[in-house]
Amino acid sequence: LSQNPGVNNAFLDVEKAGDEVSATRTKLLPELNISVIQRYNFTDSEFTFNEGVFGDFPTIGPIPSKNTTISTSPTFTTYITASATQPISQLYEIFLLIKQREIEKAIFSQNLRSKRQDISDRVKKQYYNILKSQSSLKAKEEKIIFLKELEVLVDRYVQTGRALETDSLDVKARLGRVEYEAFVIENTLATEKERLNKLLGRDIDIPFEVAPVAGPSPYIIDVNVAEEEAIEQRPEIEEARLKLEFAENEVRIEKSKYIPEIGVQFSYIGNLNIELLPENIASVGIFAKWDIFDWGRKQDKIASKRKSIIKAENNLREARSNVLIDVNEQIRNLEEATMLIGVTKLDQNAAGENLRVVMNKYEVDATLLQDVLEAESRLEDANSKYQKAVLDYWTARAELEKALGEQ
Repeated sequence: LSQNPGVNNAFLDVEKAGDEVSATRTKLLPELNISVIQRYNFTDSEFTFNEGVFGDFPTIGPIPSKNTTISTSPTFTTYITASATQPISQLYEIFLLIKQREIEKAIFSQNLRSKRQDISDRVKKQYYNILKSQSSLKAKEEKIIFLKELEVLVDRYVQTGRALETDSLDVKARLGRVEYEAFVIENTLATEKERLNKLLGRDIDIPFEVAPVAGPSPYIIDVNVAEEEAIEQRPEIEEARLKLEFAENEVRIEKSKYIPEIGVQFSYIGNLNIELLPENIASVGIFAKWDIFDWGRKQDKIASKRKSIIKAENNLREARSNVLIDVNEQIRNLEEATMLIGVTKLDQNAAGENLRVVMNKYEVDATLLQDVLEAESRLEDANSKYQKAVLDYWTARAELEKALGEQ
């Protein structure tokens, strides 16, 4: 869980969502802007003031007293503008947007939980697959030892005339086939170890051995308790609930767009090296904006978001049903796996005793070689089924733990 790339990527998604929450919170603060423009005028500018444009006074007469034209020569001019805008009516929508980002972060957190549970489950299963391959390989190695000993015994019988040459060839053929099967299992085991290394987030070539699991232990669970635990712990349920909350919040955001935009703004304008214009202009004011008619656009969007709520509610009910079905199914699978272990253990004991009896008979010429080989094959099959039943039990345990939302 600490090194798996998939888990780490899911954790990064949670952190990215947290960054989005922080970024959205900054919209609550004033928006600061500043711009500077440096220009050079290629043409002369002329400003004409008509007679008396600034007033006509009894004692001094009109100002100016006649039409006056002022010209400016081409030169560099600088314009500086700065503003600070604080939203007021938009704060409600901004708080809703912050909540939306927080819900998204919570959804990513559930994805992280789901990824961790999935990786934990896959590691357990891959571990058990390795144990299955190891037990199969051990069974093949034991069979190879048995067939080699049988080969020596049959060859001796052939020399003394107690067995035919075909019996020796049959044993050798079986030995060669089992050695090939063991070679295939070794390759499969190497691949499975590489896969487990990948899940553990380390180099695939790192050698390791796995310890055998303990024998099956009693595992009693109440169905009702299991269902309640799964509903509470499964990330799918919480994720579906969060998506419903997300859809409901989207409706509130769309409704907030009916509120007029009202805010306070402070602005500053600096005109440097510009004749006839004041160098500094500062002002503060209130601005308002309202879309009085949008051809029904807001209503249509709200209707669309409400349909998303219905869809999210359906998904939540479906997720709940799927979780309950999964829990009940895994409980049944575990019960079946537990019963199968007892059955396969009896078969294993019976097959082992049968092989012992047949071998004793063969040594005194009371049975045929074919009977020995069949008895040995039956024991191999019984051993394989028992080991598989034990590991299937632990695999079923892992599946139930995942169904319960445990890690």
